[in-house]
Amino acid sequence: MDAMDNHKGIASGGRPGLEAVMYPAEPQTLQELGLPSLFLAHLTLKHCFYMDFFTLGDLVERLKVSASILSEVLEYLKKSKWVEVRGPDPMHLMVSSLTLANRHSLTDAGRAHAALLTDYDAYTGPAPVVLKDYWRQVTSQTIGKVGVSPGRIQRVLEGLVLSGEVPEQLGVAAVSGKPLFLYGPPGNGKTAVCQRFGRVWEDDILVPYALFVDGQVIQIFDEITHVPSKAAAPEGERVDRRWLRCRRPVVTVGGELTLDMLDLAYKSTLKYFEAPLQLKANNGVFVVDDFGRQQISPQELLNRWIIPLETRQDFLRLRTGQKFAVPFDQFIIFATNLEPRTLVDEAFLRRLRSKVKVDYVNREQFVEIFQLFCDQYHLEYDPAAVEYLLSRYYDDGKRPLTACHPRDLLEQILDYCRYYQLAPSLTPENIDRACHSYFVT
Repeated sequence: MDAMDNHKGIASGGRPGLEAVMYPAEPQTLQELGLPSLFLAHLTLKHCFYMDFFTLGDLVERLKVSASILSEVLEYLKKSKWVEVRGPDPMHLMVSSLTLANRHSLTDAGRAHAALLTDYDAYTGPAPVVLKDYWRQVTSQTIGKVGVSPGRIQRVLEGLVLSGEVPEQLGVAAVSGKPLFLYGPPGNGKTAVCQRFGRVWEDDILVPYALFVDGQVIQIFDEITHVPSKAAAPEGERVDRRWLRCRRPVVTVGGELTLDMLDLAYKSTLKYFEAPLQLKANNGVFVVDDFGRQQISPQELLNRWIIPLETRQDFLRLRTGQKFAVPFDQFIIFATNLEPRTLVDEAFLRRLRSKVKVDYVNREQFVEIFQLFCDQYHLEYDPAAVEYLLSRYYDDGKRPLTACHPRDLLEQILDYCRYYQLAPSLTPENIDRACHSYFVT
């Protein structure tokens, strides 16, 4: 079986109605694995450094590489006098293969060499995948190929009160896979829409633990960004376990975003790289919330991404100066409450295919939101009290009907009643008190 055959994939079932995840087949030779034999030997030796005794089975589990490959590596380490056999593992005497059951340990020379290797590069995770295999997998599970239905958008946005055309515009944007520019006055649901968008795509993808590029390791899997799926790998099939089945990732950044966060981060204490945010977000959603309020100017950020948005590939640089291309495959949302034309020019707005405005709500929507939050907070809804609020504080036209006001005013009332240990209620007195504390006059 050649290297291309190894990546035909093995289908693993997903949730009903969804396309199966295609696992790469488990490599059985070093050629299929694609990693240099010396790199794999050194990575194995570093794993051994953290175990007093180990079996071939232990190494298979830690490196996620087949026993046939690691048995070759283990033989090389023994010939190099870095590893020695210590006899059968008494806990596994019933194992049919003595090769799997034999206990090994590092020699003094092996321990000294492993310590030097760890000092140079402390990565001791599963074996990384090579760049060409990463490209192949990301391309095969691109977010742009996944269908999004009106029913799905409706379910995802359930509980949000939006003007009639907004859900449709969001659905069309999701189907396109092209960047979405979400704008409008503050407090009307842009952040809530962004938070819901991570649920639009129901299928799973495969994420590698790490990537191998020009002799360097780049850690991609991130426990905060990547949520492992509950679905299991196909039974009875040898799949490449260097890939972890996860939900499509959602990365959200706000005012803390800097240009450095979009480049490889070298961990000086561990001597390997961590993937930038957009690499972790591949095949998922990347949200830039409060766009225009970052520590970098909007123009700097857009200049950094203008080529990736056009070509669907990004370029990263190692400390050695080596530059390489990686896939740039994510649904990007720019959300802002600033005037769009003060942030970007027409040339960039043209590249943002979908532009959706989330505006102030009307009177009927304001009342609907008030009812929804009364239900959520188990507070009896009183239409007369809401009418009092609207006529006294909004009907003069000096204050816009903002979608977040019902929630915030109700929380003010609940906080006051909890402070004085009173039963919460919608009364004109409580409404006046909440408005006096909440609104700036």
